[in-house]
Amino acid sequence: MITLNWTRAIDDPEAQLTDDVMFAVDEDDDGDELAVIADVTRDDAWISMPLSESRTLSQHR
Repeated sequence: MITLNWTRAIDDPEAQLTDDVMFAVDEDDDGDELAVIADVTRDDAWISMPLSESRTLSQHR
């Protein structure tokens, strides 16, 4: 599994952020790879899709 974590960049270094987002590549029950994006600060706040249908950031530009 590949996991990346990131938080939003903000201009105010004193501000507290309460959200944290994670991206992971996982497998479903059939062994197919899934792209998963989750808000780890909230239960059940995630979305997944087949990895083959996801796009890289450079493909969106």
